[in-house]
Amino acid sequence: MFDYIYKKLYILGLYTARYLGRFFNRASGLLLKPFKALGAFFVAGFAMLRQSFLQRADEMKELAEDVKNSNKTEFFSQYYDDKKGFGKLLFNIKRAFSRHGIALTVITQIIAPALSLAVLIFTVNYWSSKNLALKVTYNNADLGCVASESVYIEAQKKAGRRLETAAVAGEGAAKLKSSEYAIVPAKLTELKDSDTVCNSIIERSGNNITNACGIYIDGDFLCAVKNETDAQTVFDNLLSDYKEKSQKNDGGAQTSRDEAGDDNSATYSFAEKIEYIQGLYPDDKNTILDAAQLSKKLTNNQKEAVYYIANDGDTFAGVAGQYNISVSELKKLNPDLSAYLKEGDRVLISRAQDYVRVQYTRTETRTVDIAYKTVEIEAPNLYKGIRKTVTEGKKGKQEITELVTYIDGKKVSSKEVSRKTLVQAVDKKVRVGTKKNPYGTATSYGGRFLWPAIGAYNISSYFGYRSMGWHGGVDIIKAGGHSTGTPIVAAGDGTVVSAGYHYSWGYNVVINHGNGLSTRYAHMLAGSFKVSPGQQVYAGQPIGNVGSSGNVTGPHLHFEVMINGRRVNPMPYLGR
Repeated sequence: MFDYIYKKLYILGLYTARYLGRFFNRASGLLLKPFKALGAFFVAGFAMLRQSFLQRADEMKELAEDVKNSNKTEFFSQYYDDKKGFGKLLFNIKRAFSRHGIALTVITQIIAPALSLAVLIFTVNYWSSKNLALKVTYNNADLGCVASESVYIEAQKKAGRRLETAAVAGEGAAKLKSSEYAIVPAKLTELKDSDTVCNSIIERSGNNITNACGIYIDGDFLCAVKNETDAQTVFDNLLSDYKEKSQKNDGGAQTSRDEAGDDNSATYSFAEKIEYIQGLYPDDKNTILDAAQLSKKLTNNQKEAVYYIANDGDTFAGVAGQYNISVSELKKLNPDLSAYLKEGDRVLISRAQDYVRVQYTRTETRTVDIAYKTVEIEAPNLYKGIRKTVTEGKKGKQEITELVTYIDGKKVSSKEVSRKTLVQAVDKKVRVGTKKNPYGTATSYGGRFLWPAIGAYNISSYFGYRSMGWHGGVDIIKAGGHSTGTPIVAAGDGTVVSAGYHYSWGYNVVINHGNGLSTRYAHMLAGSFKVSPGQQVYAGQPIGNVGSSGNVTGPHLHFEVMINGRRVNPMPYLGR
């Protein structure tokens, strides 16, 4: 039994392996056909390229042999000597292309464009290193190339400023000549700056010139010195003298200096820009100075102060228009003069101006207040229009550190460095009523108390003497009458002292507001009391209604303000 099963399985496995092998052989053949075809294509292409290359190489060798074996002199001379030489030349060119067509085609299609590309690259590279510039010719001399005409114009201005001092003295008042320009290509390294061109102009000015150090203040030429170190020493001494004098003058103001800042930490410099430029300058006594002469020149004013002597009828506006300055600037220069000028008044038009001004910057601190905020808290138990302060606001303190700059002792600018809070501000908290008042909204006129009657704002009788005698309060009524029933409110927070009847005041309420201050509300309507003795009330709270009880001639509210029991005028407390 087992032998039978074994044989069947053996046969099954044998046939399965046979047919699977045939299937995979056919499948692999089908899958490899595209790759075989592609390989054959590449092999054929490579063979064609190789054959073409070998063919072109052979023709190149033949062409090279023909060129080598030809007699060049004979080859060309026969065309020049013979009248039909041009025709023979064309014939030989045609024969050369027929014999060596492939080689000459390769040369024409590949080598010639390559050479053209090389020439283009060389040309672009050459001209890219060049810039269009101006070649300057001055007084028949080549000064070189500049980037633009503005460079030469700047050089010409510099040369003119250097020659001005010599011209004043009459020593070589050389007049600058005109120049000529030509546009040329030039490298960046060949371009000259304005200082170099300026020196070239000076050389050709006809003056005696020397190499020196020019001093320029805010771009304006002042003079020149032989040695730059001498010039710097003079300016350094000016700063040192100013600093020493400043500290000496402040010697008795130690307290204010401590509050403002430490002068020892101040930095000193000149307000103007000072430049030292080496170059060629006219060699004359007005241009070339020594250290002593430079120091003396700097201590003198560049411009003297200008004054105007006022005539009768002159005004600030008229004088300002005459000198082309603003009225505000003129008043700032003359703070001691009144708005109306008098004959003989000296009006300062411009202050004396030094060549250089000293500026110093120091650290200063100052204390400023911090405003407090008002925080409103809604109070549903207070009527609308009622505001009650819960916490009074308090200002805070901040310390501000600044860098302050002074010029000749006058503050010109400041820059904040830091800010430190010394005392925090305390917010003011106010309860604001949100409850709707059925009687209306209480009114405040800015006084200590609210207006005590809602809707009644007229006064029929004021505090003081009247025909019936002394009147210790104010009588409040509605315009046009009909005051009966008008709501009466507490003028301020407090405690009800009494609420009852008096033969003269009728039904009345007295409220104690503290610190000896109290108020009375008289001639109220019978049965209208809304408060009772001992009750705490707040400003604007209804306490009753206007009536005509007691000794009256008509309905009104009699309102009194008392300090320690003494009646005073209520109007200042009401703000009206």
